[in-house]
Amino acid sequence: MNNKKLFLIDAFPFIYQSYYAYKKNPLFTSKGLDTSPIMNFISLLINTLNNEKPSYMAIVFDTNQKTFRKKEYNKYKSHRKVTPEAINIAIPHIINILKTFRIHFIHAIKGYEADDIIGTIANMAENKGYIIYIMTLDKDFYQLVTKNIKIYIPPFKGHPKKILGIKEIIERFEVSSPKQVIDLWSMMGDYSDNIPGLPGIGKITATKFIKKYGSIEKLFDSTHELKGNLQKNIENNKHLGLLYKKLITIVTTIPVLSFQDEKFYIKKPKWNSIEEIFFELEFKKLLKIAYQYFIYKTKQ
Repeated sequence: MNNKKLFLIDAFPFIYQSYYAYKKNPLFTSKGLDTSPIMNFISLLINTLNNEKPSYMAIVFDTNQKTFRKKEYNKYKSHRKVTPEAINIAIPHIINILKTFRIHFIHAIKGYEADDIIGTIANMAENKGYIIYIMTLDKDFYQLVTKNIKIYIPPFKGHPKKILGIKEIIERFEVSSPKQVIDLWSMMGDYSDNIPGLPGIGKITATKFIKKYGSIEKLFDSTHELKGNLQKNIENNKHLGLLYKKLITIVTTIPVLSFQDEKFYIKKPKWNSIEEIFFELEFKKLLKIAYQYFIYKTKQ
């Protein structure tokens, strides 16, 4: 059994999920703090620690800073709403809890997104013999799946956890390799990131082109085989197709990042600090689950 199991958690999708799950009926402390995003994210974290027992972990936070993608394409993610204030308030509390649990966390690096940080760490950890589980709700990460890098979708509202590997990605998107989802979305677009794709190409046509040509570049080299408006649309938008591919591709080689095993190793939590913070946030039930984890780490 490989004990070098690394969990990389893409924080913001889960914090958002927590916020919206309780938006109509938020959880407040007696002092009026909205703890919905905090409680659900930390509950998810502790349950993952208790159920999966990873030895290595990092939580990665995104940024509001301008990334290289936004500089190259100003419409990138431009349709997204401003971050709710409750989430901005929640982040420092979540970080304080991570410190007491002694779990490594990373803020975004200038010019890059959380996706790129996770992609780079996963790449370096795989080269060191780790099995990596990327815990996320973001399909962009599907392109990173290899034999040793998997997508972990945690249990939610009665739905069991899902672990997606090469087989699952290939079957879901009718591709021959997970990396081809980059080309698929470059052709058909990706609404979640405000990338429109090539004009006149939807999922069915894009899937057909992937099966026939394998990549967007090979499609561009083969436009003489096409006819009518489809041919014109593709030939006239080659530059956009290649730009979309660059935007969709997760960077796996950020130069300033390194993977040092000891930084990512989960150490024994600081129980007194956990108690103090959880009492302040009025997390009584969560404290019991946290204690189970503390006992487990104490016995290690």
